[in-house]
Amino acid sequence: MVASFKRGIVDEVLAEQLRTHSLYPRQLVDSLIAERNYIESYTFDLRVLAFAEEAYDALKRGRDKEWLRLMNKAKQIVKDADIVLGADSRTNLVLIDRIDDAWDGSDSAVLALMATMHACVEMSATCERIRPMLFLRENIFERVRAIDPEFTRLETCVVSLDWTRQQLQEMVERRLQLPLNPKPPLGETWKLLFDMVGSAPASEMILDYCQQRPRDVLTYCSLAVESAQASRHQRVTVEDMDAAKVRFSESRLKDLGDEYSENFPQIQLVLNRFHGLATEFTVPAVTAFIQKLLADSEVMSYCGQWLSRVAAPHLFIELLYSIGFWGIRSGAVVEYRGVGLRSASPPTISSSSTVVIHPSLARALDLQAKVIGDLEDIVLQREGLLLELPEAIDLEQYQERLRRILTDLDATPTGNDYDDEYERIVGEVIRLCFFRWLNNLEPHRQDNEGRVIRDWIAANVAEQGFWQLMKDKYDACQVIWECKNKSLIEAADFHQAEYYMNSAIGRLVILCFRGDDIEKHHYQHIRRISEKLKGMVLILRDRDLKVFVRQAINQKVKEEHIRQLFDTTIRNVS
Repeated sequence: MVASFKRGIVDEVLAEQLRTHSLYPRQLVDSLIAERNYIESYTFDLRVLAFAEEAYDALKRGRDKEWLRLMNKAKQIVKDADIVLGADSRTNLVLIDRIDDAWDGSDSAVLALMATMHACVEMSATCERIRPMLFLRENIFERVRAIDPEFTRLETCVVSLDWTRQQLQEMVERRLQLPLNPKPPLGETWKLLFDMVGSAPASEMILDYCQQRPRDVLTYCSLAVESAQASRHQRVTVEDMDAAKVRFSESRLKDLGDEYSENFPQIQLVLNRFHGLATEFTVPAVTAFIQKLLADSEVMSYCGQWLSRVAAPHLFIELLYSIGFWGIRSGAVVEYRGVGLRSASPPTISSSSTVVIHPSLARALDLQAKVIGDLEDIVLQREGLLLELPEAIDLEQYQERLRRILTDLDATPTGNDYDDEYERIVGEVIRLCFFRWLNNLEPHRQDNEGRVIRDWIAANVAEQGFWQLMKDKYDACQVIWECKNKSLIEAADFHQAEYYMNSAIGRLVILCFRGDDIEKHHYQHIRRISEKLKGMVLILRDRDLKVFVRQAINQKVKEEHIRQLFDTTIRNVS
């Protein structure tokens, strides 16, 4: 796998060099000329799969010589590519990001990621002209750390993105400056736009409240500015910042469950049980809380596998400290987890210590400002903000229907005979994965003249995020989902999508098909529709539908994947 990823990364660099004419075919040596089919005709994913299948096939058949030949071929291609690229003094940076968009948390996914990390480390040590850089969320990184016997080889190449308070303040200030003309000098923007909080600058309160997490700081500032605009304030007042805390707290709690659901499945169920309790707990109270969790059938059904491993009070405290849910008080000082891998270790826990849930989560959980020392007469609540489920079904039914989608999607063949089944599957994806933004889902209907068939149409009720953008940009108050149970889409399919667009329902069509790749001529049709009607056709494949389903299984309320598909489409048609 490591050899396959190294070869795939090199081919990706060569493909980009040839595409931009920074490198010409006549400059390639024999080993790279033989590789041109993979370089020019394959995407990165298909290329790596082809290399891996070839190597595994040789191993399965016991052809050791063939396997060694493939390993040596990969080494030679990496070596020759470095020599060819050495004619140019520039270094080629390969940025690998958004791993978590299609991440399913399976053991095979962890092994593939482990191979990618080792490939990046080996190439950084042996290649002068190619420098791969892999960006990972901490929780995914920890999955590799837990199972990789050679992790020490990786640790020397790991860099944590740590932000100082000054850097965060400057980053947010530059974002705030962007629409201003003229722009105030750095250091003055905070004072110009935000009121003081008591005697301290607003930036100090915001950074503390958001635990110095860059994305959270930006989210909170955005909510505060929106609140000020809604109230027609010239500056962001203390009241605006306080109003933003309510919305931010709810968002932060959901994001916390999303972020660590890969490592601790359905951890939001555990966090939800704190609803209505207190902001601070003694160690005996934490012990009693754990016992109530172990007696909760729903929690044990979904979280029992990992919860049993951290049932000891000190382990449970360390876990929730490491994810930023609470801090540890010793005397008058409360220490919350900072940003970065080095900040994950908790301070010493003694019998007199208490744990304090972070203020940014208190409002979403409706916590009381008090210390709880005993939970004997308290019943843990089940309601809260984390578990939003469609159609009044319970979590078990929801999970079962989502898993059935994955099974049915793999089992459904292409072809006209299975059109209805594929349409049903796509309808389930919309119903179970997009219910927060799309509702009133209806199956295909014919118009009065009996000509138009729309496989699914859904009302866009979003008030923010990606789907609100679609309303603003394409008047998409309704979203049409066209289901094509075939591996190739044709010009007629785009003409049909174009025919659906009008001023009454909007100019956005989601086109689902069974192929693996979106071709260049697909983007040419979308460009034509964009220029003619200012409309958009967004193409989804089976792999994209599976990403949405896996995110829903893990209770991830995220729009990054569909936003990335939209961004890619926009860039290709621009």
